[in-house]
Amino acid sequence: MTSGNDGGPVLGLGVVGLGGASLAMIPKFAKNPGYRIAAAADIDEEILGRFRADNPETETYAAMELLCKSPSVDLVYIATPNRWHSEHARIALENKKHVLIEKPMTITLDEADVMIKTADDNGVLLGVNVKHSFEPRVLKLSQLAASKEFGALRMINSWRYADWLYRPRTGEELTPAFGGGILWRQGPHQFDILRTIGRGMVRSVRGLAATWDAARRVPGCHTAYLDFEEGAVATAVFSGYDHFDSRELVHGPGTVPAETHAQARAELRNAPTADWEEEAARAERYGGERQMSAEPRPTGPGGGWILGGPMVVSFDHADVQLSPAGLEVFDDERRYEIPMVEPGVDGRDGRINTYYEAIVNGKPLPADGRWGKATLELLLAIEESGAKRAEVRLSHQVPAVDV
Repeated sequence: MTSGNDGGPVLGLGVVGLGGASLAMIPKFAKNPGYRIAAAADIDEEILGRFRADNPETETYAAMELLCKSPSVDLVYIATPNRWHSEHARIALENKKHVLIEKPMTITLDEADVMIKTADDNGVLLGVNVKHSFEPRVLKLSQLAASKEFGALRMINSWRYADWLYRPRTGEELTPAFGGGILWRQGPHQFDILRTIGRGMVRSVRGLAATWDAARRVPGCHTAYLDFEEGAVATAVFSGYDHFDSRELVHGPGTVPAETHAQARAELRNAPTADWEEEAARAERYGGERQMSAEPRPTGPGGGWILGGPMVVSFDHADVQLSPAGLEVFDDERRYEIPMVEPGVDGRDGRINTYYEAIVNGKPLPADGRWGKATLELLLAIEESGAKRAEVRLSHQVPAVDV
């Protein structure tokens, strides 16, 4: 930890895993005056070399164990495959490094318990990178639920249709036992947002994660009905089968060009070699030729993950929907918009700023390990509910921490 120009401490960040998740976060950490990127680790030497060439003053390691021993690192950001989260978090935490781990925090409740205990035993913080739950629109809706400005929260409905399942996926992402499929890869965002707005305490869930294409091996969609302790309910729908694109329901008909329909399916179907998909997925990692911009456009069909589908939140005296400019309110008497867009600012900023405040100023950490475990419990319950075709009660839920 060093001092910045304003006298505040600057936290040394160690990045573990240089894939798509870290590509979205690295630019935000680099721009934030409270952090400096001190080190990076990846098992792919070519990808690590690309990073080293772009960041010659940053420490680089082929083994994350060595990164975690570096005195330059205060916070370790873990963006490795799901099945390694628990082990990688343990190594970092036992080296007394704070940890920010990608969603889902792990794939079993027992592993989550070990991670939480290890953080507590070593006097460091464990947080989960559910960055979209820190998006200003989501935080405002959570505040409206807490303040009861429009009366009691009654209902949340979230829909999303995308091409996720047919974009280039790694073997990890297509292996059910490793936490693969839409429920585990995208569900943590969607359900964490619902829990954030609903203030956290889900009583029970009835749901299903379904595999409709055996060639892709993992569930490509999910649907769920959540019952909150205080009486609100929520529905979540997510399909990654590359048919309908729900951005049209946010930005308007025709905003998704017709020529892009089923483009991901077509690219996969026309793959030139059997190894194409794995190679294409690798090319989306750091410095690869398919690497996408980590900066979402503020408006239009791109609009960021948060505007990938409609969400309507119902209170006693208003319905509120996400809009490209912020939140659109339909209350008892009128319809109006609450502007929420600040250029260059999104949920990633909120996530890393709250972590800085927790480490440096001792403020409560939102989306900590216990919160992450509660979202993990919900994912597992949806799988159980689908298998049993029955409602599942939850027992590890925790209330939201205000940001």
